[in-house]
Amino acid sequence: QYLNEIVSALEFFDKHSQRLVNEKLGFKCPLQKEFPFYFLLETRGSNQDHDKQKLNEFLDALMSSGMVEDGVVCESDTQAQNVWKIREGIAEALIKKGAVYKYDISLSHEHMHELAEIINKRFKEQNLNAYAVSYGHLGDCNLHLNITTPSYSDQILNTIEPFIFEWTSERKGSISAEHGIGLNKAKYLHFSKSKEAIDVMKQLKNLFDPNKILNPYKVLV
Repeated sequence: QYLNEIVSALEFFDKHSQRLVNEKLGFKCPLQKEFPFYFLLETRGSNQDHDKQKLNEFLDALMSSGMVEDGVVCESDTQAQNVWKIREGIAEALIKKGAVYKYDISLSHEHMHELAEIINKRFKEQNLNAYAVSYGHLGDCNLHLNITTPSYSDQILNTIEPFIFEWTSERKGSISAEHGIGLNKAKYLHFSKSKEAIDVMKQLKNLFDPNKILNPYKVLV
């Protein structure tokens, strides 16, 4: 409604992500107060005055609605790069924290962070030393759900799989978004594709790759 053609990025990350980036990489948030969620919006256009006017109208509407409590507008490339470091540093910070279980799924906006809250509740009920961190691309409903814990364990894995895929499927989401099915998700493909669709995929695979030498063991099992 306000920005349309000048939006180039639309990202979000939760407070756990921000804390990790600050703790492990030293990247500080430009906002003084901690919030449950952070929203990163980038615009790119060909008319600076026109684009700035559209952005200001959008920000005024957001602040008036009460949906946003605080924010900062980057006035230079350096400021913008420092903000992007926070978002792009989350994956590295998670690795430095310890063991990580990574999930790349697609959910509608109202469910994107709900899954992390449910997973954290399951960890708490079982007294497990782990918690879920969520961040991703709002524009295409792509959630990066990461589970951070000191070490890998069967108990943690059994708590999150196949629950994450079942829960996502029940809400008409996809168990894989931008990173594909690959090896680990192949046995869970039925949560996103019908039996008929998978059968057609297998037929096409057999037609073009009868010896199963192209990208073996991926997607179809």
